[in-house]
Amino acid sequence: MSASSAAAYRPSSSARIHVLAIGGAHQFAHILPVACELERRRPGQVTLFVSTDEEAVTAQEQALAIGPAVPEIVVMRLPRLACVLPAKLHKAARLAVWAKRLCAGGVILCAERTSTLLRRLRADCPPLLHIPHGAGDRAVGFEKRFTLFDHVLVSGRKDRDRLLDSGFVAPQNCTVTGPIKLWTILEGAAHRPPLFDNDKPTILYNPHFAKKHSSIESFGHKLVEAVVRDGRYNLVVAPHVRLARRWSARQRRDWEALAVPGQVIVDLGSERCNDMTYTLGADLYVGDVSSQVYEFLVCPRPCLFVDPCGVDWQESEDYAMWHFGEVISPDADAVAAVDRALATHGAYVAGQRERMAYTIDGIAWTPDGRVTFRGRNAVREAADVVERYAGPAGGGRFSAAA
Repeated sequence: MSASSAAAYRPSSSARIHVLAIGGAHQFAHILPVACELERRRPGQVTLFVSTDEEAVTAQEQALAIGPAVPEIVVMRLPRLACVLPAKLHKAARLAVWAKRLCAGGVILCAERTSTLLRRLRADCPPLLHIPHGAGDRAVGFEKRFTLFDHVLVSGRKDRDRLLDSGFVAPQNCTVTGPIKLWTILEGAAHRPPLFDNDKPTILYNPHFAKKHSSIESFGHKLVEAVVRDGRYNLVVAPHVRLARRWSARQRRDWEALAVPGQVIVDLGSERCNDMTYTLGADLYVGDVSSQVYEFLVCPRPCLFVDPCGVDWQESEDYAMWHFGEVISPDADAVAAVDRALATHGAYVAGQRERMAYTIDGIAWTPDGRVTFRGRNAVREAADVVERYAGPAGGGRFSAAA
């Protein structure tokens, strides 16, 4: 791991591929496997940039779990003066401070879109490639900053079609590779112990972090209280990891106090929220607009959605996921809705599989229900695209993609 400064950097021909993982550890699984594959192919020519020492440790651990090829990991430290900026500006500040070093690479790969700021900061910005983190439906995932990328690598035809329809990405600049995170986790999946030591069905409640769309305030407590009172179900409360980051210590304590040993887990941001422990281990999904429902549906199972705003959603692509199960209001009887979701899942299975095949390229299911990707390797396909932009290993500045 390196903690070198931006000012001390001297460009060299070996620093050819720069991978920006500055959106938080929850995005690592979407991009780190590709960085490791590139390091395997081009030893010493890949640098992974992260925001904090803690994230560097997490990235190192996850990379070692993938294999022996671990890229150089650099913490993008901020000058002391910049640290007084509001936290929401730290990502942009890091990009500004580190722009010269980042743009000295042959190609930049990122999992978030704030990095497009480099296009405005540096005339010598190399090709900028993007792997979106997640495969959700909301319009925020298909916005104008996509025009600033040289190439976008997506999980499936759904995202490609929508990006092309938006006009923000040209067909030749968008490649369907398959799902990096899902492929990596499912191909290497070992047996996972059950979430609870009992035979009750387990509900996963996974509200989104955006206050405008999240059901956490209007429905979360009601769901926990109803499940505990009813006693027939287990419950995991695992919101999007960004949700609890804005909470006070008291708010976190209040939510964590709702945990019930042997029945209710409240996890506000551990690694288990990111590594599919809960999406693979639960029997029923309850949420609002989080893209994690697509991770849950790698094995089609019952879903239930909460509409906290009374949205006219039926014909909107932004809410396509809400066709995976019943949509209820926050004041609905939560346990009765869970009962219905389990009882009526058969009516949704075909639609879930059809949408998943459109969203996650190559996914299929064996007769016994196991997921397969039909021989596709999303990590290798993504690395192939990056290498086309990087040019020959050990070469000069950078070459255009083939």
